[in-house]
Amino acid sequence: MSENAAAPQEPTFRFGNGVELPPFRTVSDFLLGKARFELPPYNDLPRWNNRIVSNLLYYQTNYFVVFGVLVLLQSFFNSQDLALGLAAIVVVAAVVIFAISDNPSFYQTRRDHPLITLGAIILACYFFIQVLPSVLTVLFSVLFPLFIILCHASIRLRDFMSKVTQTAEKLGLRTTVMGRILETCGITVKA
Repeated sequence: MSENAAAPQEPTFRFGNGVELPPFRTVSDFLLGKARFELPPYNDLPRWNNRIVSNLLYYQTNYFVVFGVLVLLQSFFNSQDLALGLAAIVVVAAVVIFAISDNPSFYQTRRDHPLITLGAIILACYFFIQVLPSVLTVLFSVLFPLFIILCHASIRLRDFMSKVTQTAEKLGLRTTVMGRILETCGITVKA
């Protein structure tokens, strides 16, 4: 065996700009066997936050798979509600963008046809209210997997490798997809 075999390199999937996706962690490591769970330290918020961020970075591929599977299951069982809810969200977003945009053509259309603009806003709101249960299904389909992921990240105790992964992310030695997502959400990952 060579000397480099003592420190095996994790296989990762690399995207552009040096962003990588760590390997899928085994079910034994993620949930069963080696996994250790404990209620989070509610009275020590920085420690709890550190545990969540560390687990989100270490198990990110597993979390992406869990999120995808739960959303797919939800879409399989409630496909019509998801389609209606997404359509309502898109329609309302389009009407809001049209109504408040500084784009000269939109502004001119609003100015020339104020009743059409008002009618579009009223119809979009009516459609949104009519399919509100479907919109709530869309929200549930996205928020429930996030809740499950945050619960797991809160109660899963960190191990040595997750601490190493978080330290590498903090020092800027590696940039991961979850690290970028957390930074976009305003959560500091890098030192």
